Amino acid sequence: MNFDIPAPKEKTPDMGEAKKTIQTSPVTPDTRISVSGILHRGESRSVCVMIETDTSHAEIRMPEGEILSVSGYSEEETEELLAYLNENMDDIMNAARDVNPMKAFMK
Repeated sequence: MNFDIPAPKEKTPDMGEAKKTIQTSPVTPDTRISVSGILHRGESRSVCVMIETDTSHAEIRMPEGEILSVSGYSEEETEELLAYLNENMDDIMNAARDVNPMKAFMK
């Protein structure tokens, strides 16, 4: 499922914990984001997110932040993508709830 997620929100570190704040969004107008349905692994739930442009792609399992594959993004850009996804986790999980695997399979 492709969807639009909002620009990153400004966040401040909590209780001295260092958190990465995105100054510019790693997601540009030509970026496509696809979200899987919710995957159940034992007691935990996760979602696979594919972020791609014409020249690069990254597949990341959220909320773990596990990088499944990446090509065309530098290490810093990949960290920015992870921070972006973490900031927008609620939108991602809401989009994943709307994915109907059977409907997608029948297309």
